[in-house]
Amino acid sequence: MKQLLIATFCILCFQMIGMAQRIPQVPDSVRKKYQLNNPRPVAAKAVNLSSLNQDSLIKIKLVQLASNNPVVVAADANIRIAETELDRAKYSWLSAVSAGANINEFVINNSPAASFFPKYNLGVTIPLNIVSKTKTEKKIASQNIIINTENKKEQLRGMKTQVLSLYEEYKEKKELLRLQKIAMDDDYQAYLAAQKNYADGNIELEDMNRIYKSYVNEQGKLITKEKELNIAVIQLEELINMPLEIALKL
Repeated sequence: MKQLLIATFCILCFQMIGMAQRIPQVPDSVRKKYQLNNPRPVAAKAVNLSSLNQDSLIKIKLVQLASNNPVVVAADANIRIAETELDRAKYSWLSAVSAGANINEFVINNSPAASFFPKYNLGVTIPLNIVSKTKTEKKIASQNIIINTENKKEQLRGMKTQVLSLYEEYKEKKELLRLQKIAMDDDYQAYLAAQKNYADGNIELEDMNRIYKSYVNEQGKLITKEKELNIAVIQLEELINMPLEIALKL
């Protein structure tokens, strides 16, 4: 019996070895191709505000400054007014209720007939529509709060779009001015060289004048570019309510 169990165990072991040998091996080329087509998922990185570039930080700062614009401040005031109107509407029924009292004239005159009449009368007047009127006023005041709140949101959205658009224009005008200065400097150097060549007799007067006119033309373009940049700065400062130079240093 013991020998039979040993023989059975040996047969099972040989079968398992044979199955292991028959397991197909994946070629390295196939494995690499699968890894290229199915890369391991990369964990998402958390957004770090400190990683934002300088230009993005400036945009955030300008939008924050524009949120204190007088237009937005006025929108805040309208919201507070609407909230005050709601508080007043909650107690508007008090102004509609009136009380009255009077003393019988016979009592005042000490007339014997005073005992046959009430000595005084008290009364309270309550309008029949007081409940519906108060409810309507509260509803109107609540809707005014919603309207003014949405108006403020719209003002902020429009202000953000406007300040970012003007900032992009400012950057464009600033860069164009820089390029124009380079172009004008090149023409100036060409004009200096033309003066020397004319003095040396290498070029004619007409050639020197042509180069000079080109230099003057570039000077005129520079003046235009400076004006356009100044206008962009003025428009941007109007929204942020402070000099742009100071805002960029905050």
